[in-house]
Amino acid sequence: MHAWENFRRAKASLPKWRFWIDWYQGFLDGEPLDWELQSRVALIDDAIWNAGPEAVAAEIERIRAEFSASSTVKERFPKHEPKSVSHLIENRVVTSASLLGLAAQVTQSIERFHTETGANALPEALEPLASLPALLLAVNATIQDAPSSGAIASETEDQLRAEIGRLNAKVAELENELQKACAAKPSAFSDAFKKQLGTSLGDWKLYAALCTGLWFVSGDTEGTQQRLENISRYRDMIFGEVSSPSEAAPARSTAAAKSTLEI
Repeated sequence: MHAWENFRRAKASLPKWRFWIDWYQGFLDGEPLDWELQSRVALIDDAIWNAGPEAVAAEIERIRAEFSASSTVKERFPKHEPKSVSHLIENRVVTSASLLGLAAQVTQSIERFHTETGANALPEALEPLASLPALLLAVNATIQDAPSSGAIASETEDQLRAEIGRLNAKVAELENELQKACAAKPSAFSDAFKKQLGTSLGDWKLYAALCTGLWFVSGDTEGTQQRLENISRYRDMIFGEVSSPSEAAPARSTAAAKSTLEI
């Protein structure tokens, strides 16, 4: 860490290093840069990469400015917003642990995918996963900002509903993309690619954690339960042959998850 601090101080004023310092520091702090921003940087045209670090730095600054402007006013998804968020505030310790753990697990799965495949971008059917860590952390930040005692301000509850609505909307997008991948002829994934993904983005353990954590956070029991069951079923259809739980390990239902998480 001492070597990193020396490097950061030495390079911080150089434009060509600015993004990469922020990128690496974000992982060290457990607060990675927004995955959508990282994805846009990864997809910079090869001609710009080949033009040298100054050209890349200029393009990254353009992307960051464009991304910042587009993120200033966040879209709301009323149909995906829960009626109540009181269960999250009342169980904030459990909620925060669940959100942080799930964000870390998704992040690790994405990093493993990049490491094992060398690919810059996620497969189209799994792209919504890239947005989940930031959305989960946004929900957690809103919960942590709420007072630990006394009445919760209506503005805080409204913000929390909005953040959960964005999270649920992205989960609905994941459901839709997986459904399309299941129906695609020929298959969107070769057998070899499925095997690679089975240890990262197709791993059954990732989806078990997603279904448990997201069901608790969503606040929309019936609609979310069906959506998460669909996601689990689509995952099994695509990756079941390369990643499945041991028969000795009993499957957990969403009802069991509820009894565990509600305190």
